[in-house]
Amino acid sequence: MTSTSPGPSARRRVLFVGAYERDNFGDLLFLLVSEQYLAEAGFEVVAAAPLAADMTELLDRKVGAFVPLLESERYDQVWTVGGEVGGTRVHTALWMSVPRATFRRYKAASPAEKSAMRAELIGGTDIESPYMPRLSQFPLNATTPSVLNSVGLAGIGGRDAADQEKLLRILREATAVSVRDQLSSDLLDRHGVEHRLVPDVVHTIRYTHPRPQGEEGSGAVLVQVARRMLANVGLDTFAQALATSEALAPYPIRLFAAGLAPNHDSLEDYEKIVEAVRRHDPDRDIAVLDGSRRPWDLVDEIRRAHLWIGGSLHGRIVSSAYDVPRISFPKRKLDTYARTWDPHMPYGTTPESLDDDVRRALDPRTQKRAAGTGERLARLADESIRAAVAEASRVTPDETAARRRTATQLAVEEREAREGREQQPEGPAPTAGLVSRLRPLAGAVRRRAGRLLGRV
Repeated sequence: MTSTSPGPSARRRVLFVGAYERDNFGDLLFLLVSEQYLAEAGFEVVAAAPLAADMTELLDRKVGAFVPLLESERYDQVWTVGGEVGGTRVHTALWMSVPRATFRRYKAASPAEKSAMRAELIGGTDIESPYMPRLSQFPLNATTPSVLNSVGLAGIGGRDAADQEKLLRILREATAVSVRDQLSSDLLDRHGVEHRLVPDVVHTIRYTHPRPQGEEGSGAVLVQVARRMLANVGLDTFAQALATSEALAPYPIRLFAAGLAPNHDSLEDYEKIVEAVRRHDPDRDIAVLDGSRRPWDLVDEIRRAHLWIGGSLHGRIVSSAYDVPRISFPKRKLDTYARTWDPHMPYGTTPESLDDDVRRALDPRTQKRAAGTGERLARLADESIRAAVAEASRVTPDETAARRRTATQLAVEEREAREGREQQPEGPAPTAGLVSRLRPLAGAVRRRAGRLLGRV
């Protein structure tokens, strides 16, 4: 049944859109951390994903599919809360979330059959992005403010021109956009899209989920590794690096699964790592971390650790929030993030450099250089999300409608310019004036954001 806007006495509702339909530590933290701020501002949070899922075991709630929710209900705000959303396609979200047999049928289907399967799995309205809804597609929410917070968008640069135009239109329709890495900021600057560059919102757990006074550490080194990295470097090579590291020898090693969704971590691989390490060094204290998969319980494990080693971005972010020494394996988004916000602790670590990087991370001189990082990033992230809540709460429907008309006009001009380039490949670029037209607007928004954050 279609609902209307809530009356004056009703609590305002915000729809959160993200990868909340599967077991992935970082994505679930985006929801739990951000909803604390929206609840404080008087909003009821409704969690949604590309596909509906029962997440009671991890989140104490069921997650709805955002397409039917946006088609049938009016919300006061819609947020895309975090993640590498720029380059993620609908079929990738399906691959990570639906049963393997279902995805094999989808992959083998004809275009018409795929469209029908998407309509069944996701909802009736075809979408351009699994995590960034374009609200002008949904009449009930055509003037609803939209926020993209703590997102990674550099992947848009790898999409074809037509896809880029669609995704840039979504971003230009948004009331507020914050990105968490320099590559994403550079891409948006090139396209004249207004935004803020700020640390990931999960850094705010330093404030919202503080370390208990007098808490004792576990003394353990937490190690997390995804299936893809093990496939690249070899499981035995990875295990040998753990077994032969003299710097790790004094500490118990616990293998930590950041996510059990496809293409993430594998408990079966972890058991094989334990066996391989013990073949190299029977006395090495290593085991798979056993226990709750609930996000706050995983946060507590990291906070109590002596050292974090892994390829999970949010493993590094949570470690940083609590001043836990940290080491990261090579990964584009992780390397980019570390360079932007957390450069003093090692990153880009390989099995060959692991022992040296453990020594470096635990060296008091390194920890002195990194001192203050957790507090600084938490403060910036806290100020940013509060500013986004205020901005989205203040904007009027008329202002939102005008913004979306402008975004639509620019999308039409960019499509026509692209078609012109395709017909006249040697001619001048017809879009040369578009970015220059957008830059003053982007600069004005950044100045306004600066005033909100108290830095101008």
